[in-house]
Amino acid sequence: MKNKSKNNKEILSFKVITLGESGVGKTSIIERFLYNKFDDNCLSTIGLSFSYKDITLKNKEKIQIKLIDTGGQEKFRALAKSYFKNADGVLFVYAKDNQNSFDNIRDWIILFNENHNGKEGIPQYLVETKSDLDRVVDENKAQEFAKENNMKWISTSSKDNNSINELFDDIAELLYDSFVKNNKGKKNQKKILINSEKKKSGHCCLYQH
Repeated sequence: MKNKSKNNKEILSFKVITLGESGVGKTSIIERFLYNKFDDNCLSTIGLSFSYKDITLKNKEKIQIKLIDTGGQEKFRALAKSYFKNADGVLFVYAKDNQNSFDNIRDWIILFNENHNGKEGIPQYLVETKSDLDRVVDENKAQEFAKENNMKWISTSSKDNNSINELFDDIAELLYDSFVKNNKGKKNQKKILINSEKKKSGHCCLYQH
């Protein structure tokens, strides 16, 4: 057993990737979750950005969520695909007021499935953003689409802070259940060493302006 200082502890770390068209609010979801803030002038991610946050589960266990925010621009998809392989969870994101962003979710699903490592039990969510705006995408159709693709559906608003924490709390619990409780005896999930006195969230950008 490794020796650790009293402030150090190993916790499970899970990678969650966001996929969807540019401008649907993927970055805003993450910014609200990490820092509880919203910027009406938030710029679209160019390429990729990375962030992390520790979450305490209902059973008092602590895990770390590593968020990979992808830009929706076509020219950066090849770059993003290299991060699909080892994703532990995925958020397919569309905007409530943008029919095209919903219609294109199917393409994102195909892209993810073609480039993922095939690990079973990956938690997948269909996330509607901008619930504070007028509806264009039919809610019933969105929920039915999620059901057909074995996803959980949730409607959120980063501006109103609606269902953002609920989304990440839920995926954290599901990640733990899927990759720990249902895989007892397996040791293939990455653990990281943290210092309990350090800040519990962070943000690192790549090709972002």
